Amino acid sequence: MPHSQVNVIDLYCEETGNGEPLLLISGLSGTTLGREPVRPALGTRFRVISFDNRGAGRSSAPPSPYSTRQMADDAAALLDRIGVGRAHVVGLSLGGMIAQELALAHPERVDRLVLLATYLRMRPGARRSTMLEGQE
Repeated sequence: MPHSQVNVIDLYCEETGNGEPLLLISGLSGTTLGREPVRPALGTRFRVISFDNRGAGRSSAPPSPYSTRQMADDAAALLDRIGVGRAHVVGLSLGGMIAQELALAHPERVDRLVLLATYLRMRPGARRSTMLEGQE
């Protein structure tokens, strides 16, 4: 099931391995291709779920701007669509911001939260060069 319809868009998703669900959330314009080096190793212990965020890779690109909350809701809807109630969540860069929003908005969905190379919110001037709306 490479594409899943969530929140009126198509998200491209790949799954590898068996075990407890582990959701990988990519950074700005990151895709599932960037997770290929780690998926086999993680797949020996986890059901690894990776996807392309809205506007990136093989997922739909509706008109921007997007919010990290909206993208967190996409992740929660994806978990619903593939039948996962709760997952460990790893967020890299922008994916870390999305993961934090997921944990705040849907705490029952997040088992463990791992944040890599991320921060709480974007500097005001940084928004102008991205597809994201204000996160102040």
